[in-house]
Amino acid sequence: QRGAGSGVTDAALLFDEPGPRGRILITIGSAVAVLGIVALVAAGLYQLSLSGQLDYPEWRYFLGRSVVSQLLEAAGTTLSMGVVAAVFTFPLGIALGWLRLLDNRAIRWLVGIWIDAMRAVPMLLLIYFFQLVVPSLVGGSYFWMLVLPIIMCTSATTAEVFRSGVRALDRGQTEAAWALGMSPSLTMRLILAPQALRLMFPTLITQMVTIIKGTTLAYVLAYPDLMYRGSQMIGQAKKEVHLSVFFQTYIIIAVLYVIVNWALGALARYIESRTR
Repeated sequence: QRGAGSGVTDAALLFDEPGPRGRILITIGSAVAVLGIVALVAAGLYQLSLSGQLDYPEWRYFLGRSVVSQLLEAAGTTLSMGVVAAVFTFPLGIALGWLRLLDNRAIRWLVGIWIDAMRAVPMLLLIYFFQLVVPSLVGGSYFWMLVLPIIMCTSATTAEVFRSGVRALDRGQTEAAWALGMSPSLTMRLILAPQALRLMFPTLITQMVTIIKGTTLAYVLAYPDLMYRGSQMIGQAKKEVHLSVFFQTYIIIAVLYVIVNWALGALARYIESRTR
């Protein structure tokens, strides 16, 4: 048994502590790995410098007012798709997870098939379905052809997260509620669901990262999100100012995605620390 001041860690219980020779080998291996990574980065930057990709004119192009406005407009389009998808994804996912916890076997079976299918089918395939089949039947805008597949896929994952959150709660709470005469639906609504949502809220924030990354598939439909607008800017720069900014464009777009997703991850960590 571990005492309060024993200094024994979980890692020490799971793995053998390395001896003096093992610690030296670990230190040498870590140093070699770091030096290897630094060498690869330096070699990559050197090759980029030789090809002129680090020259100032290629980067100065993105300081133009029109280019900045295009990037901001595309970023707003990407975020609007992500926000709309999240607004529908989370309630739908919670509802599906709730239905899968019902005592009705037929409903559980049907909802389970839907969830498993949406988790298995690639989102890109759903986008192609909405692009090629749905317009000929009911019509629709490109915005919803992109948002609906995101909702369908991510709501299935959210449903499983909610179901896992409810299953993780103490069974005694449910039994106590039933002993007091509460119905299963009332027990879920007043006792289980609030606790499960509290547990899964950081995961829901993290799920936003998946939704934002899913919006990159808008490129397939030539919808003016960050990815598609970036490809337009590459052709525009080559035509108007005779610059090749392929590398610079996608580096800047990647940085924008990293900033947004890092902010969402930081929000999830903050909420988790507050609700722990």
